[in-house]
Amino acid sequence: MTDPSATYPLEGLKVLDFSRVVAGPFATRMLSDLGAEVLKVEPPEGDLTRRLGRQGEGVSGFYLQNNIGKRNICLDLKTEGARDIALKLAEKADIVVENFRPGVMERFGLGWDDLSAVNPALVMLSISGFGQQGPERGRAAYAPILHAESGQLARQAQIIGGPVGDYQLSLADTYSSLHGLVGVFAALRVAEKTGIGQQIDLAMINVIHATDDYAHWALDGIWPKPEESVVWDAPEGQKVLISSDLKWLWHLLSRDGVADPTPEGADLASKIASRRQAIADWVRGHDSFDALTAQLDALNLAWGRVRDFGEDSFSQPSAVARDVLVDVEDERGEPRRTVQSPYRFSQSPSGIDTGARPSKRGENNAEALADWLGMSEDEVSALTQAGVLQTEE
Repeated sequence: MTDPSATYPLEGLKVLDFSRVVAGPFATRMLSDLGAEVLKVEPPEGDLTRRLGRQGEGVSGFYLQNNIGKRNICLDLKTEGARDIALKLAEKADIVVENFRPGVMERFGLGWDDLSAVNPALVMLSISGFGQQGPERGRAAYAPILHAESGQLARQAQIIGGPVGDYQLSLADTYSSLHGLVGVFAALRVAEKTGIGQQIDLAMINVIHATDDYAHWALDGIWPKPEESVVWDAPEGQKVLISSDLKWLWHLLSRDGVADPTPEGADLASKIASRRQAIADWVRGHDSFDALTAQLDALNLAWGRVRDFGEDSFSQPSAVARDVLVDVEDERGEPRRTVQSPYRFSQSPSGIDTGARPSKRGENNAEALADWLGMSEDEVSALTQAGVLQTEE
């Protein structure tokens, strides 16, 4: 049981978040879930994900999911005086996160050299598609670009025998978020020991290759790998994924009494096809889905029901038991749901509270600048009148 008096693991850390879309905001959402104070610096035009997803009923779920739990100031970095505010905030921060194209922060006068000059112990996470240096540093790079360039999409099409298409999941972004946090925590430890911070140059192209547990098949020159984790038609109109390669699955079933339908003298391709059909008939031939899964359990085979995306997937028993979803509100106070932090500590709390809501753009200008920099209401008002600070109407 979590100790109700325990503090969040990262309580006391200050995070200055210049990031937008997914790779940076997901990383800072996780930092916020772990107790860090995250101050999102949003431009006047807003994070573009505010406009993605459900429209006309408050902030989009896309934005809410990656940004709830953060305070928000709207700072126009193109205006005179904005750089000074950003540098003062960086001086107070433990961590800065940004995922602009390389060179953008430098153009604002907020590159690593600028920030480390005012805060030598600062840790800065810079996420980009192809790295801060190199031949492709200036390329635009969203997750699908890295999925394509890394060979993953072609491989997936080869395995399933279908056309090349992108995942409906931003793997390159979210993997980069999480690997970025590993880098941040490592750099924070160095800073605690030495007082010297550092910039983490995290390229999504490196991340997607480094996290590819199938890479060795290509590197060892034995691609394509054997077919495994096949989805089968199951009783009661269901589909089931069985995590096993066909050779081992057939070994278990034949040992369990399934007859080999392979004709005498058949070649290898015919043998595989006939045994595959026998497996399909065996899976579909059970009286019920429960009877099938009981038999799979008896054979010690890992299986998964292919659930519809939506209520069906979120009603999965372990998802319900582990409170995967949390009831929150949008910026207008209307009820919404979003995903909860996955971390479950034996002592410390984590995640967002029921009823939390995302901040409007610039909603926390006055309170955040007062807390971080000791600014008065008059100073904040003057910056607002000058257009340096803005708020959402």
